[in-house]
Amino acid sequence: MAGPCFVRPLVVASWVAVVVAVPATALASTPESGSFSSHEVFVDAEVCAPEGFSVDVVEDEVSTFRVFFDDAGEVKFVAVHVDYSAVISANGHTIVEQDRWKDTFYPDGTARTVGDTVHIQGTGPGLVQHDAGQLVFDSEGSVVAVRGPHPQFEGQTFCFALLP
Repeated sequence: MAGPCFVRPLVVASWVAVVVAVPATALASTPESGSFSSHEVFVDAEVCAPEGFSVDVVEDEVSTFRVFFDDAGEVKFVAVHVDYSAVISANGHTIVEQDRWKDTFYPDGTARTVGDTVHIQGTGPGLVQHDAGQLVFDSEGSVVAVRGPHPQFEGQTFCFALLP
């Protein structure tokens, strides 16, 4: 939950499947496109466990994708635009996350994430957490470049904003 650093392995696996499934006969000038969405309501017992509490989450994600081809009809890259929102509450406090980013996946297994991957606001503390900029991953999924502030990606949590 809460932005791409928690869902990256699932997203990468999903896009590898999409890239493999797209027919190689597509024309370079005709990208394939589509969208998918999800709505989940759950209790996350892990994210704030070190602080001693669980959080209630209502999460929505809408993603659109385009698969681009080179002149030979091979996949050049897949671009996924993600609009993610979550309402996270615990101990009588609520924070709201509104994120927008683009993931780009390349056939060699590398990937790039650009945008506002974590933007969490609370009523009391105002801006709680903000990850923005660019993350670049090699074909093994390891980070090779970080540009911009990424406190959540680097391990910071938002739990302080939900303390009793």
